[in-house]
Amino acid sequence: MEKELTAENAAEIFRQRFIGNFNAHVGLQLDEVRPGYSRLRLPIRPEVLQPTGIVHGGAVATLADVAGGVAAHTTHPRGSRLVTVEMKINFIGAVRAGELIAEADALHVGRRTSVWRVNITDGKGKQIAYSIATYMVVEAPPQD
Repeated sequence: MEKELTAENAAEIFRQRFIGNFNAHVGLQLDEVRPGYSRLRLPIRPEVLQPTGIVHGGAVATLADVAGGVAAHTTHPRGSRLVTVEMKINFIGAVRAGELIAEADALHVGRRTSVWRVNITDGKGKQIAYSIATYMVVEAPPQD
């Protein structure tokens, strides 16, 4: 039986469920999660740089998508499956070293969909990107 999501156990539950597979490969780390909010970080390593030496936009978009998805899951019943149905990202700055931090909070939470804003900064608080994403509750697990 799955534990109920509380402020005390949220980070542990989401580390087990979301920071694995591709997310771990990219290097995402979960800092904080509570109902309606998440904060993730991406330490900058050579594997996430593009050939010009700045963080690849795909790595920034992955960070934004996962931060929004983790936060979205906190506002739907435990066991709900959510998928990203739309995401827009503005790349505002570039970074070569250090870390990126993504903070996600809700713009709208409905029964079947939710919309999240994700602010991405470098470790010094400089704006790097801004994203808006929509997540939808799906009833059945994805088919292979």
